[in-house]
Parts: sequence; structure tokens; C-alpha cells
Amino acid sequence: MTRWHWTVLSDGWTEAHEAAAISGGSWFEKVRFHATVVLLEHPVHGRVLFDTGYSSRFFTETQRWPYRLYRMLTPVTLTEPRGIIEVLRQRGIEPESIHHIIISHWHADHIGGLRDFPWARLHSHRQAWDSIQDISGIAALRRAFLPGLVPEDTAARMQWLSEGCDVFGDGSMTVLELPGHAIGQIGVRFVDTTGRPVLLAADACWLSKAFREMLMPHPITRLMHDWPVYRGSLSRLHDLHRHEPDLLIVPCHCPETAALMP
Repeated sequence: MTRWHWTVLSDGWTEAHEAAAISGGSWFEKVRFHATVVLLEHPVHGRVLFDTGYSSRFFTETQRWPYRLYRMLTPVTLTEPRGIIEVLRQRGIEPESIHHIIISHWHADHIGGLRDFPWARLHSHRQAWDSIQDISGIAALRRAFLPGLVPEDTAARMQWLSEGCDVFGDGSMTVLELPGHAIGQIGVRFVDTTGRPVLLAADACWLSKAFREMLMPHPITRLMHDWPVYRGSLSRLHDLHRHEPDLLIVPCHCPETAALMP
């Protein structure tokens, strides 16, 4: 089984109080949450993106009400306004070489760059996709979803993923269902070029300390989470951490993940 090379990238960030992100955290300390994108490179399957960041479309789509509330509640700073497509170009990577995009879930900070890759095959959980169909306004906002970020031909380009799926049919990447933060949220597991097993855990937790110590976020986040389901996914990560100490679990927004950026 061939292995994957992976690189953490980002085109922007927001901030949140540590106490909101993790039980026992400080209300006086803010944590910078990068919208990370993982570039995965494989000798057979080529280049794959796990999520696509913000892009400047986040601001375009939040100009009007009620979507403007999204940027008011989570003020965003773009480090590359032209999006992850430009981050790739700066690394000498032509966007056309991205053949696949895995969408962990459909929150705006994960799908902002989708329109920049109209040729790429898309991969998502069917329940995640179904959960954002025919919603707009406040209903969309409650799911951190901006309808204008989704390309019109998305469904035609989609391959559905679910628990245990062998994404490329050779055992090199498998899917874990990690719902709770969002309906149908998924992570992917693979072995990297150093031989280490890696799990990209999306937003199953925000900070690595959460899965290490089984710490839920503040109850105020019940407004955006399915609390019992979230707890189940966090417990799954905690158990993996305990029973597979060599497994590198990578939450999307953790500062430890951002520290891996080149």
C-alpha cells in the first residue's frame, strides 16, 4: 500500500474564547482558529484536498442579511484573499492538478474554495449533502452554511462516502463518521510517508486537548451542536487516542494543526 504525503495549508482564521472551545478553558484567552486545508499527495491518485477554506467568497456571501450575522459572530481575517487556489500556486502547484476534494462537512469555512476547482471530483457523506438541500436564510445560517458557495453542478460530480469507505479502492484512505458538530461530518485516515497513521478529524473537536482528556466544549455550543452525538464522536477520538498512541489525530482548527503549516 502506497503512502500519502500531506501538507497543512490555510487562507484565513477566526478567533474564539478558549472557554467556549473546551471545558475548563479561560474566558480571558482567545484561540486563533485557522480554516485549515490539507493537501494530500499520492503517487497513484495524485493531489487531493481535504476541505477548501474560506476564500473571499465568504465576504461576498455575507454581505446581506441574515448571512451577515455569520461574519459578525465569527469575524474572519483572510491571510490569502484569493483563497486556497492561490496558496497552492504560491507553492508551485497548478490548481488543475487537484483531482479530488473531500468535503468533511458543509460549513462555510470548509467549502469557500469549492468554486475554484470546477473539474475536481467531490466526495462527501450523503447525509451531509442532504442536510443542506433547499435551505436558506436563518435555516442555513443555523447550520453555518452559505448556499452561494456551492457550485451548481456539485451533485453531478459527487461520490458518496460513509463509515469504512475505501475512498480510492486500494486501502490507502478510509472514512470515519464523526457527526455532532455537523450532520454527516466525516474524517479520513491514512498512513503518511513516514509510516505514521494519521486521522484528519475535521471539527469533531476544536482543540487536541479535548480528545486527549475527553473535554466537551462549553454548553453554550449546544446551539450549534447535536450534543449527545458530538459527545459520541469525541469519545471515539478519545478511545482511539488511548488505544492507538501512535495515531496522529488532526482537528481542523487546533493551533497544534496550524503549527504544522510550512
